Amino acid sequence: MRFILYLSSLLVFLAAPAVAQNAMPACSGELVIVRLSTIKPTGTMKGFMDAVAAHQAWYRNNGVMDDEIVAARIVVKDEKTGANKYSDTEVLTYHFNPPGGQRTPHRGDAAWNSYVKMYNDNADITKEYLTCMPKHEKM
Repeated sequence: MRFILYLSSLLVFLAAPAVAQNAMPACSGELVIVRLSTIKPTGTMKGFMDAVAAHQAWYRNNGVMDDEIVAARIVVKDEKTGANKYSDTEVLTYHFNPPGGQRTPHRGDAAWNSYVKMYNDNADITKEYLTCMPKHEKM
């Protein structure tokens, strides 16, 4: 449910008139939505990753080609062995250049609702941020 509420509030923000968007601080990089999600006891990391893929596919199928959604597994220390391993319960997602409401007229359609359900079945959003990712060059 939190994911649906967040998507709704984000879309309202992104679809707001230009005057309201001018209240945003200047960003010399690109806007990125960063979310920390916690896998539910009844969910799976695979189910969450499938939701990420379906989410990105929804945008591509609706003509949005300049955003990117990336899921990053969090590395944690295994308490028993001391070895580093991937968390089974937490994951970060980055949505680069998220499109505004005017570019997503089919939001709320069956495919949209399907990927939202996949997220809701597998995880809860623990934290979410709208960030300005600085421009950087790869070395």
